[in-house]
Order: sequence, then structure tokens, then C-alpha cells
Amino acid sequence: MSNFGRITWYKDAEVRCVRIIELDKEHWKDFKLHFKWTSNEFYKVDIRRTEDGWTIELRLKRSDKPIIKDYEEPLWQQWMDEESDWGTQIFGAEVDGRVVGWMTLGMESWNNRLRIHEILVLEEYRRKGIGKLLLNKAKQIARQKNCRAIVLETQTNNVGAIAFYKKQGFEFNGCDITAYRNDDIEQNEVRIDMVYRIEDGS
Repeated sequence: MSNFGRITWYKDAEVRCVRIIELDKEHWKDFKLHFKWTSNEFYKVDIRRTEDGWTIELRLKRSDKPIIKDYEEPLWQQWMDEESDWGTQIFGAEVDGRVVGWMTLGMESWNNRLRIHEILVLEEYRRKGIGKLLLNKAKQIARQKNCRAIVLETQTNNVGAIAFYKKQGFEFNGCDITAYRNDDIEQNEVRIDMVYRIEDGS
């Protein structure tokens, strides 16, 4: 087993070991990921048109009320395979025989980037290094396939996720102000892409 796929921590005086394993897509293709998170902050997107272009600013703001998200997304969808020359791969973080985290990867061959379509760790298993292990697996695969970068999508109101990705070496890579609705800026939920450049990473 590689160093990318193992970590231990103590819980109730027992050592818990984590393995990162590839999951069989046929078995997991109908599985739904349950995303649930709360934030008291968001990044306010401000885009101003000037005489010689545009000024774009993302500034961290305090929310008037807690931002609560609770929704489901498929772990895998057909379009993921269609956008990847070698199809998607699904990886799981396994603890004591139970899968507690998931990650779906696809290759953007036309521009030589690896895309993380979905990544989630069960709430009770967060802050134990499992998300880092999953991202390390993505970095390992990207290097093996000679990709130049890894990209993923998140939202300006998912401040915890943004902080986690930044800690793992990801940087801001642009935004889409109408990805979900025409008033994403007003709703303070703007899609942003983050990137990990392989040549710049450790």
C-alpha cells in the first residue's frame, strides 16, 4: 500500500486505519452523496466594468444569518465518462471495512488536466486527514498521467471547503457568475474553480 492511501488516528483507545481504494463503478454508479454544511461567512463577488476592462474582487464577508446547505448529488453521472477519454474513476476512503469518503475523477484530455467531479467525507469522519488522503491520491494519479493541473469546483459560500483546498495547495482559478442561476452574485453563491498546478506543487 502506498503512502497516499494510509493514515491512522486514535478513537476510543483504538487505532483506526484508512485505506484509499478504487471502487467498482457498476456497484457505486447509483450512489448519492449527501452534502451538508453550515457557514457564517461567504466571499462577496464584486465585478466592475472600467474603461479598459473589468475589476473582479472576492472579499470575505460575514453573513447576516447562518448559511445552511443540505442536498444530494450523484457520485457518478454519464456525462463524466463522456468528458473523459479513459472514463471516470471512483475512489473511496475505507475505515474498518466501511467507505466513509468518496472522490470521482475524470481526465480533460484536450487540455491535459485532471478534474475532481465530486469529493465528500462523511461529517463524523472529517478533520482526520481523510480528505487530504483523497486529494493526495488525485495528485498521485495526475503525476502518473503527466497532467499539468488538477481542477475542481466549489462555491463562494462554502468557505470551509475553500480553506481546506487552499491548505492542500489549490488556488483560485476563476468564477462563473451564472452557473446555477442568473442571480448567483446576489445570492452569494457563485461557482469558483480552484486549481492545483502539478509543476508548482510539492
